[in-house]
Amino acid sequence: MYRTVAQLDSLTQLLATWFPDYFTRIQLPEASVQGRPVFALRLRAGTGPERRGVLLVGGTHARELMNPDAIVELAVDLFTSYVNERDLVYGGRRWPAADVKLILEALDIWMVPCVNPDGRVHVMTVDGMWRKNRRSNAGTSCIGVDLNRNADFVWGVTQGQTSCNPCTDIYVGPSAFSEPENRNVKHLLDTHRVDTFVDVHSYSELILWPWGHAPTQTTDPSKKFTTLPTGTCAPIGVPGYQEYLPPRDLQRFTTVGGRIRDAIAAVRGRTYANQASVALYPTTGTWSDYAYSRHIASSRLGKTYGFTFETGPYVGSAEESFHPADPEPVKRDAKSGMVALLQQSICAIELIGLQFFRAQTEVNALRKVRDKLLATTDAGREWIALFERVEVPVLAAALQDRDLLGETAELVKRSAGLARDDTAKLTTEEVDVGVRVVRRLRTRVDDPELRKDLRAIEVHLDAMRGVTMAKAIERLMVQPPGAKPKAPAARGRATTGSNAKPKAVENGAPTAKASTKAGARRR
Repeated sequence: MYRTVAQLDSLTQLLATWFPDYFTRIQLPEASVQGRPVFALRLRAGTGPERRGVLLVGGTHARELMNPDAIVELAVDLFTSYVNERDLVYGGRRWPAADVKLILEALDIWMVPCVNPDGRVHVMTVDGMWRKNRRSNAGTSCIGVDLNRNADFVWGVTQGQTSCNPCTDIYVGPSAFSEPENRNVKHLLDTHRVDTFVDVHSYSELILWPWGHAPTQTTDPSKKFTTLPTGTCAPIGVPGYQEYLPPRDLQRFTTVGGRIRDAIAAVRGRTYANQASVALYPTTGTWSDYAYSRHIASSRLGKTYGFTFETGPYVGSAEESFHPADPEPVKRDAKSGMVALLQQSICAIELIGLQFFRAQTEVNALRKVRDKLLATTDAGREWIALFERVEVPVLAAALQDRDLLGETAELVKRSAGLARDDTAKLTTEEVDVGVRVVRRLRTRVDDPELRKDLRAIEVHLDAMRGVTMAKAIERLMVQPPGAKPKAPAARGRATTGSNAKPKAVENGAPTAKASTKAGARRR
């Protein structure tokens, strides 16, 4: 029913050997504690340089047998859907073949189905409830380190379900990244572009994201984990401590988590909770927190959004919940959730930009508008949410029409150019082109909510003739998609039925004009 480590390895080897145009298998640098090799599998279609990457990890906790199987089966499902041009169906959730094609041609999908092979062997032959790896802990008769407490994130701080006692199931290990199984995952994060990470666990039907060690707040950036002591074998010790999470990232986690939840619910009606990890219980040294925290600890590193899934419900006993007699329904839930995560990891602007005009500066200019300006106000974040709702289905539709895709690319390129020059005005001709493209895209999508979103874009775009890009952005920062477009009452001010300043200005954040000028100086 459940694959052995040898069977998992055999299947990944078969995929890489028979279908080398799609699968690449690599042996990770370090063997497990007991000397077993650990493998990563990359799935992608088409050609081109390294793309946006997603890393799916399973088997961190040995007794959670379903998830390594689900990950390797997902690889097979995506591949067969792509090559046969058939929809991918998990229960009541259907993923159109066009969506699968976009996922495989836009992303590098990295999978480590079984991080902890020693633990899996032990579970399948000796102790069905074993959780940790098989490290012999010096000075004790106790075995094992909890690999999901061993990452270098507030390591050794015994907050909540974290312990320095080597005989517990939640032992942190002798040092951060002391375990070769964990160093293998770190190696992938260090050597490949990974924009999204998920560690797939069981059970409880949860979608978790940072932070796990403390509650989240979005107002005080000085409160960050880099100021906390590590290796203390004591709790954080700061009364009321709350970790900073930028509002834009909180929005991203909750939005993506919500789409994963909806994709799982569509399979057979199971509703997963979408929440910060600390809401389950406090932890330190976990993979999802570490993956996300890397760009904060070192500005040289790119941002990786880190998630944890807890697949399957409690069904009366822990053992049956970890490895049920019939795991297929839970695996279908998990695979649908992972497909949703893959889909939400696509950046349409980046894909279009790099495919058509190969200029990262344009993509970065649009990102700056999104993250430095729109993300600072409630209305702006509503626009970000709208763009993220429409980008993947619209891109999938545009890919079916090369002319429409080309027009969309030109629109992206021109928008990026305007974002880098705050004095340039949107001419009537440019607005007409944009409105025409949005209208064409609206006819290509079936979902009435998506058509409504595209209509909101069309209405606001139509009202921006003769407006500078700086003013256009300021309008979006105060006028949400559902509002009727209104011109600002005066320079530096905008209205939504009143003469209130944009929140970004009230809070001391840069206006659109100030930020774009600063960006021009930096270039």
